[in-house]
Amino acid sequence: MSGKPRIAPEKAKKIQERNIERNTILRGIRSQGPSTIEELSKVTGMEKSKLVGHLLAMRQFGKVSVVGQRDDQLVYGMPAESGS
Repeated sequence: MSGKPRIAPEKAKKIQERNIERNTILRGIRSQGPSTIEELSKVTGMEKSKLVGHLLAMRQFGKVSVVGQRDDQLVYGMPAESGS
């Protein structure tokens, strides 16, 4: 048996697509600052339901955080830099 298990090509493709979408979201936040789902949908071209799923996962992994609220919507931004 060889060391590392192989990832099925279909699964590898889905992982790559997910990473591209999440990087697109991060670029959107960096370019326009903290944003609502509505604003991120416009800047990324992604459906809101897909954005919500990505943002929930990215919050869990510390890639984005809720930084406020605007017009009854959560505002997502980059997590605060730690350390001083």
